[in-house]
Amino acid sequence: MSRAPTSQPLPRGWLAPRIQLRNRIVAGLIIALPIWITFLVVTLVFRLTRDASLWLVVAFLQSPLGTPLLDTWNLESSTLARGGLDALPLIMRWAIGLFAALLTIVLLYALGAVTANVVGRRMVRLGEALLDRVPIVKVVYQATKRVVSTFAANGKRPFKQVVLVPFPTSGIRSIGFVTKAFQDRNTGDPLYSVFVATAPNPTTGFVLVLRQSDVIELDWSIEEAVKAVMSGGVLMPDAIPLVGTRGNPTS
Repeated sequence: MSRAPTSQPLPRGWLAPRIQLRNRIVAGLIIALPIWITFLVVTLVFRLTRDASLWLVVAFLQSPLGTPLLDTWNLESSTLARGGLDALPLIMRWAIGLFAALLTIVLLYALGAVTANVVGRRMVRLGEALLDRVPIVKVVYQATKRVVSTFAANGKRPFKQVVLVPFPTSGIRSIGFVTKAFQDRNTGDPLYSVFVATAPNPTTGFVLVLRQSDVIELDWSIEEAVKAVMSGGVLMPDAIPLVGTRGNPTS
């Protein structure tokens, strides 16, 4: 009866190069991956700010006012209309993109300056009153405005405290962020609204309403908790309490 072939261990001379190769690749990932992710985030923000005003720049170039500028580039308005920005040289596309991004920032500043006075606030209230009459638009606008206002408020934190919550089942604890403390209308029991972020993208997740007695409050900072979520638990502390003190979250 033939015996199954067994794998032979590699000679010792091969182990050191393999370990060194693996360590070098891991070290390279530790350096390159954060740089690559940062580049992707910065690129996304740049594209969003650029595209918000790019249509204005293109419309200006295609208008009679922009014709003299196109003439200096030896281009015609019809060429730009057919090919868009791809019809321009690379350096001009970058210049227009940077100008559009700066234009978005200037327009946002101007909008904020206008709404800072009485007339501007009245115009905003008038516009919001019109939006409130459109069923679907009203809900989306009001929810978005409240979220943006909460995150942009000076001196206020949208997340009040880091907690452990029983999610997705009672025997499992997930990291959550307390967003508001309130009461049960019928019993008066203290309740928490808790945002449980998904890993590795903490901008999406679940909103839970829990009794105060069901959460375990942690002494972590918001930054420490975000790092733990984004790292998939790799950056968790060495010890955490599965039974902890319960009290009101810090405001």
